Amino acid sequence: MNRSSLPPLNAIRAFEVTARKGRMVDAAEELNVTYGAISKQIRHLEDVMGVRLFEGPRNRLQLTEAGVKLQPQLTAIFDQLEASIASVVDSEEGALDVACIGTFMMRWLLPRLHRFSARYPKIDVRLSTITNMPNLANAACDLAIVVGEDNWPPNVEVTPLFAELVGPVMTPELDARFNVLKSGSLLSKKGVPLLHSLTRKSAWADWSKVAGVEVPEADKGTDLEHIYFMLEAAMGGLGAAIAPWALVSEDIRTKRLIAPFGFVPNGQVYSVISRDSLRKKNRAFLSWIEHEAKSSPLWSDIGSE
Repeated sequence: MNRSSLPPLNAIRAFEVTARKGRMVDAAEELNVTYGAISKQIRHLEDVMGVRLFEGPRNRLQLTEAGVKLQPQLTAIFDQLEASIASVVDSEEGALDVACIGTFMMRWLLPRLHRFSARYPKIDVRLSTITNMPNLANAACDLAIVVGEDNWPPNVEVTPLFAELVGPVMTPELDARFNVLKSGSLLSKKGVPLLHSLTRKSAWADWSKVAGVEVPEADKGTDLEHIYFMLEAAMGGLGAAIAPWALVSEDIRTKRLIAPFGFVPNGQVYSVISRDSLRKKNRAFLSWIEHEAKSSPLWSDIGSE
């Protein structure tokens, strides 16, 4: 087969994205086309090649042997094509896709992002949320802000921002009710209500070990689906929560919340991972967010006020 008889590029792209994503509906979303368009392109590709690439029902597509062989080669080709074009077309303007942990985005990144937009008005930062460590080879983002313990994916560049510090937080009214700040203890006749996030179910027990503070029935309390909901519940006075300093620093500064025991490191680090930190847009964002991280208030500064 010579180049003039190759299948249409759109059909090849439709197959590659579907094979990588696993579903036509996800491929349609990434390529910004309809489900029907993806299905039609793949059928055309199969007709031109004379081989089946998928089998099974539409909601449970499986790659055939030919599809399994073809997909990684095409993905590598498209990655190389993207890198080749980016190496030539590199500017400080256009879209920059940044993926981020949802609560960190809402409580730390968004309140600061206007400063980046003012400095780089031609860069359009497009935010998306993630719950797991992304594989940037397959993810539709240029950069991702994550928290971890050096268990980074292969072939990524890592820019550390700051260590994660955690500690119990509660409203001043809840503290007064249970006398936590003065007594220096979470123990009481009734016990301080504990709030948990299902994404960090062991947070109280982990903090207790590091801080050396006894927590009665650390595995019991009110469970909330996400850390954002847990922090909102703490703000509403429903209980005490183990919170990362970066997410509550402004609430501590304005005394909406207090931290009777301060904050301790838990071994994890907030970092930005990227595929190519030398691209101008990536470099601009990394330089800005590093400065923001270094300028963020420290617990040692606010805690001593």
